[in-house]
Amino acid sequence: MKVVADALGVARSNLILLLKGATRPRQRYRQAQDGVMAARITTLVSERPIYGYLWITVILNRELRTEGLPPVNH
Repeated sequence: MKVVADALGVARSNLILLLKGATRPRQRYRQAQDGVMAARITTLVSERPIYGYLWITVILNRELRTEGLPPVNH
């Protein structure tokens, strides 16, 4: 396994997880939602200019949770 990992240039642990099927397939990146979130973030920042990204993320996730939407990361 070490020889294969070295030849591919990846970690052995990554190969073992791939062989076991323990990793999830990557999901498609949804760029269309970025514009909507950027507008919401801009609105929050303009209302609260002294808040940092952590507080803006908390507020945004609270709003999203009340709307039944998945949260965003920082």
